[in-house]
Parts: sequence; structure tokens; C-alpha cells
Amino acid sequence: MKKQASSFEWRKVGAEVGAIVFAVLLALWLEGWREDVERQERADLFLDRIRAEISQNRENLQETIHQHEDYMAGLEAAIKDGNASIEAVGPFLQIEGSATNSSAWQSAKMSQSISQMPPEMVADLASIYDTQTYYANYLAFFFHNYTELATAIEVNDRPIVSARKFYRHLDVTNTLAEQLLRRYDAFLQQQSGN
Repeated sequence: MKKQASSFEWRKVGAEVGAIVFAVLLALWLEGWREDVERQERADLFLDRIRAEISQNRENLQETIHQHEDYMAGLEAAIKDGNASIEAVGPFLQIEGSATNSSAWQSAKMSQSISQMPPEMVADLASIYDTQTYYANYLAFFFHNYTELATAIEVNDRPIVSARKFYRHLDVTNTLAEQLLRRYDAFLQQQSGN
């Protein structure tokens, strides 16, 4: 009889230990699942912010492109007329600095929320923001050289050559902006399809 009582106790203890282990494992699994859900929700929130950021950047970029086209048309008309004096081209010697923001993208990277996003989407976003950085760098270069370009038109004995140079910089800026705009549009169109 002693043997049966001892065997019975081990089964009871084994069942209790099994239940405790099962409960702990279940609690750990539920905690992990909850953390995964929270990370995904955070990634979705950052993705919404990135979409809004890209939409706003797109709007700003379109406005800049149109303004630069107006300046280019004015410069082109003055060059065609052979009058590239500072008085004739001065109103068109402007650079619009389109406000392209990347704070949502930077925040998503810093919080590592991009690890919860599909890899192909992260690659697309990285490409968009790299193109945006390239555009911003060229714009900064153009701003940096603005005084030299405008002064060359005013004091140079060949103002038409200098006006053409300014025109080319506006044209390159718009070309880069249009490339970035196409990337924005492709991403936003793909997102609206999902």
C-alpha cells in the first residue's frame, strides 16, 4: 500500500508542475504576442505618418516645380530677346526651397519600427528618401551659389551666358524634383491599392 500512495503523490506533483510550466509558457507566449501586436501597431502608426509626410512633401514639391517653370519661362524669354540685363531677368532669379521633410522616416528608423514593415516597402521608402536627400543637397548647392550666379549676370560682360547657367540650374532642380515626384506618386499609388 505504501507504494501506491507514493506513486499517487508523484502524479499529483507532476500534474501540478506541468500545469505551472504550461501557465508560465502560456503567459510568456501571450506577452510575446502582445509585444508583437504593439510593435506592429507602432509600425502602422509610423507608416501612416510617413504617408502623410510624403503627401505633404509632394504638395510642396509640385508648387516649387510650377514656380521654377515660371522663372524658367521668364529667363528663356529674356534670353531669346537678347536682353539678359539684371533688370530684365532679376524677377526670375529666384529659387524656391521646397520643404521636403523626413522626420517620420527618421523616427521610424530610430524606433526600429521599419523592422515590422515589409522589406520591399522599406526598400522603396529608403530609395524615396535617398532621392529626396539628393534633391535637397542639389538645392542647397544651388542656394550656396546663388549670389555668384546672380552677380555674374549683373557684372559679367556676357550676361546671356550667365542667365543660361542660372536657367540650367533651375532646370536640373526641376528634373530632380520631377524624379522625386514620380517616386512619391508610385509609393502613394501603391499604398492606396493596398
